[in-house]
Formats: sequence, structure tokens, C-alpha cells
Amino acid sequence: MLNLFFAMKICMHRNPGLIVTMLAAIAWVAAEAQQPPMVPESGPGQLTWLTDLPQAQSLAKVGGKSVLLFFHGSDWCPTCAEMQRQVFDSPEFAQYARGALVLVDVDFPEKHAQAGELARANLALKARFNLSQAKGEGFPTIVLLDDAGLTVFQETGYAGGGPAEVLPKLQRHTGTGAMTNAAAAFRNLSVDEFAGMAADKGNVILDVRTAQEFAAGRVPGAVNLDVTAADFESRAAELDPSRAYLVYCASGVRSVRACDQLARLKFSRLYNLPGGFRAWAKAGKTVEQ
Repeated sequence: MLNLFFAMKICMHRNPGLIVTMLAAIAWVAAEAQQPPMVPESGPGQLTWLTDLPQAQSLAKVGGKSVLLFFHGSDWCPTCAEMQRQVFDSPEFAQYARGALVLVDVDFPEKHAQAGELARANLALKARFNLSQAKGEGFPTIVLLDDAGLTVFQETGYAGGGPAEVLPKLQRHTGTGAMTNAAAAFRNLSVDEFAGMAADKGNVILDVRTAQEFAAGRVPGAVNLDVTAADFESRAAELDPSRAYLVYCASGVRSVRACDQLARLKFSRLYNLPGGFRAWAKAGKTVEQ
């Protein structure tokens, strides 16, 4: 401070105008230091995205909301950026999300550094939701969890279409928004509701896992039709569309995909089991082998 005083004294003798400028600059810096950091105003593209899934699930449970995870590569994936811009930054999505969702950002940047703990947590989430472990694959992916933490919807890729393409898929499983015929294509059941309908021999229990998974254990009376097989739709087209179909997989992801495909084939009585066979077994229901 003493050196600064002498420097200013010398400046006053040599250039009186300069000292005025210096004093003004010092005053401005001091004033700015007292201001709180600027926070972006809330807006359509400025929703709160968490990075901690357990925290998000706690908030969702308290608020009766669903959790939406967005797996993406923020600084290298053009399709991810397009989905962010067209869907998540839109006013339509913002309005819906504020009332129905807790949002989780699961980012895999390549050009920017990411904290080691967060990078490890995101890799664990990638494995948990069965995304491709190959670098650069599986993006973008959205995963929707209900307030109990069960996966009710999962989809990889984005072909455009903005909120009009994505929102109905989310609204179908969160019970919000106007329900169209497509959105009402199938109904989610609890384990007990599923078991009750399975007791009716007129209903078809459809296991859409692989043959290996089916052989290891299944819901009693189920028939196997692998939704990942190339001939799924051709085989499904041979089924009787007038009957009710109780559809399940391992965790509730593939069964949603199967219900969507069956709905396109004009099957109108479709019932899905969120949580899948794992939820069935965890509830202590009978398992056939």
C-alpha cells in the first residue's frame, strides 16, 4: 500500500489527469467485489439439472415426480446438442418438466475436464442402464424413472421432431399432459395387478427377453418372444390381437419397446410391468423354471 501511495504521488505531479482515472478504476473494482455473483435468470433453457441421481430420486419421491436422465456428450456429440437445443431448451419442455420431472445430466465430455468422482459415477450409470460401453456409442439416451426408482421408459437416439416427438413418450409414463390414442396404447401395472391379470388364462403373458433369460426363470405360463430379435414383428403379427397381453422383460425397458411395436400392429389390450421380472421376483411371486 505504501508503494502504491508513492506511485500515485509521483503521478499527480507528472500527470494529474491520470491519478483521477486510477482512482476511478480502483473504486469500480472495489464496488464490483462487493456484488454477488451473477445468476442466469430462469428461462426455458435454464432448468435445474442435477448430477447426483440419489439426490434427484429423493426430490422426486418428495414431490411425486419422475426422474429424467439425459446421457450425452456435451462437447462432441452433434445429435446430443441438437436434442438439447430442440427439446430441452424449448418452452414446451420447460413447462412440462417444472411440474413433472427432476432432471439429471449425465455428461461424457471429451474436450473438457470432468471431476474424477463425477466421471466414475456417470460410467456406473452407463453400465446400470445397459448403454453401450464403447466410446462414443449410446448417445443421446434418455431414461425415465418413476418415483419408486423403476425404469418406465428408455430410448437411445434422436431423429428430430423437437418436443412434439419426445413429450408424448414421457407424458405417457408420468400421467401428465393430454393423452392421445398413441399415448394410451398400453397401461402400466403394479406387480399385484399384473399377477391378478396373469391368473386369467384368457390373457397372454408375454416375456420379451432373450431365450437364455427366459430359460433361467420366468413368470408361470409365459410365452417367449424376444423383442430384440430381427423377426419380432413378423412373429408378433401371427398372434391374436383381440386378446389381452401382459408384457414384461428384465427391468421394464424392453417391454416398453415391445408394447410400442405391438401397438403399431393394432394390438389394443396391452399391459406393461415396470421393473419387469426383477420386480416380480423381488415381490416374492412364483417363478417358473
